[in-house]
Amino acid sequence: MTATTARNHYGIFKTKKAKLLAIKYNLELKRIESYNDYNHYVSYQDVLFIVDNLWLDHFIYHTKEPIKLFINEYNNIFYKLSNKYPQLLN
Repeated sequence: MTATTARNHYGIFKTKKAKLLAIKYNLELKRIESYNDYNHYVSYQDVLFIVDNLWLDHFIYHTKEPIKLFINEYNNIFYKLSNKYPQLLN
């Protein structure tokens, strides 16, 4: 293992991309139990699953938006989720 891969500067997150997405949505940054029951790092896919479910709650149950976005970003998220989960949003 090289010195670059041996160090993890992202806390409980596996990648910088996962940590930045968690920060953007004000998700838990310190406790790994909030994401899974394992002793592994939290992946980008784990964080994306939570974010997708926050948006699905908003679109299906009309809860508050997870974060404020411009209308074009808001529409992009809706179309992405309607393609990913067509049975839920159509």
